[in-house]
Amino acid sequence: MSDLTAEVLGPDARPTATAFPALAAPAVVWEDDRWWRFTERTDLHEVRYLAVREGGDLVALAPLLVTRDGGGLLFYDTPRMTGETNAFGAPELLDPERRTRWEELSGRLDDARRGQYPSVTLAVFGSHHGIVHATGRDEAGRARVLAELPRLLDEAAGLLGCRSSSLLYATDEQAAVLGPAAEARGHVPAVLGAESVLRLEAPDWEAYLAGLASRKRRRAHRELEEYAAAGFRTVIREGPEALSDSVVDLQVALRAKYGLPGGRPRVQRDFDALRETVGDSCLVLSAERDGETLGFVLYLRAGDALYGRTAGFDDDRARGVYFALTYHETIRWALAHGVREVWYGLAAYEAKKLRGCDLEARHGWFRFTGPGSAELEETLRLQGTSEDARLRGLGPDSTTSQGD
Repeated sequence: MSDLTAEVLGPDARPTATAFPALAAPAVVWEDDRWWRFTERTDLHEVRYLAVREGGDLVALAPLLVTRDGGGLLFYDTPRMTGETNAFGAPELLDPERRTRWEELSGRLDDARRGQYPSVTLAVFGSHHGIVHATGRDEAGRARVLAELPRLLDEAAGLLGCRSSSLLYATDEQAAVLGPAAEARGHVPAVLGAESVLRLEAPDWEAYLAGLASRKRRRAHRELEEYAAAGFRTVIREGPEALSDSVVDLQVALRAKYGLPGGRPRVQRDFDALRETVGDSCLVLSAERDGETLGFVLYLRAGDALYGRTAGFDDDRARGVYFALTYHETIRWALAHGVREVWYGLAAYEAKKLRGCDLEARHGWFRFTGPGSAELEETLRLQGTSEDARLRGLGPDSTTSQGD
C-alpha cells in the first residue's frame, strides 16, 4: 500500500517559492511560481493545485486545469483536443481501414465530448507536464510520485466532479514510469507530439556557422543577406518594457488570420499578465524597418535556456523574415549571452529539425467516464497512432514509443 497521498488545494491556495523552494528560479521556466501566477490569470480554465505528500511531507506539486463546460484552451481541454488534429494527430498517415474508421468516428464526437465535462488536466501552459518535485528528491523518490500520479489524479477528478481527465506532455523518461501505471488503470495513451530543442555547443556565432554542413551554412548566409538587403535590422528588448504596443498589434493580426477568438482585449490582457508575472524574464527580438516593427519573437529566459512563447509577423511586408529572426538572429544573440538551449515548442517539426533541433516526444494519458467514452477512446488511439507515425517519419533519431 502506498503512503503517498494528495490533496486538491482550495481555490484560493497558491503555492509559492517561499513555501516550496523548487518553484524558485527553476531550470524550466514553466515550473516557476511566477509562470503559475500567469496561468491563473486565464479565464478559460479554473486553476487548482495537486499537493502530493509522503509521510506527511510535501514532495510534489502540479497545476490542475479544470474546464467546466467546454471552450478551454485547445491543448489543455481533454475532450476538445480528442479528435482535433490542430491539437495533435495526422490521420492522413493511417492505413486505409483505420482512416475510414477515423472518418466514421469524427461525425459522432460532438455529442461524446459534451458528455465529458467537467474535465481536468494535469499540465501547465507551455505544453509542459507541470509536475514539480521537492528540492533534494532523488530519482527513486521522483519515480514513486510518478508511479502513483495516475491514481492520485483519478482521486482528484472524483473530488472535483470531473467526468474526464488527462495527464499531458510527459517526457520519455517520465513516460517509462507513468505509462504502465496509467494504462493499468485504464487510461488511454497517446503520443502528443514533440518538443523541439536546439542545443548550442559552439562558443560563438562564427564557430557555430563553421560547424554547419556547407549547405546549411550557405542557406544561413543567404537568408541573413536577404534579411539585411530588405532593410531589416534586429532590435533586442528585455524585461517588461519589451512587450510593446507593436508586439501586441502583430499578435492581434496573427490571431485574426487564424480565426482565433478574443481580438485585442484578449491579447492585451495576456500581455499585461506576462508583464506583471514573468516580465523580468521576457526577451523580444524584433525585425524593424524604418522604425516600424514588422515581426517579433518572444522568449522567456530561465538560466541558460530560452523558451519560445509566441511570435508574429506582417505577412505582406515581412516575407522571409521568420527564419532569419527566429533562428539565425536568435542563435547569434543566444551564443553571445550564455544561452545554450532554445526550446521552440511543438509543431512544424520538419522545419525545426532541418534547423538543427532535437525532437523529444511528449506523451499523454486520457480517461473518459461520461457518455460517449468508447468513441472518444477509439478516436484517441487512432489519433495517437497517427502522431507517432508522423514523428517516426521524420527520421531514425526522432522515433517515439507508443504505449499499448
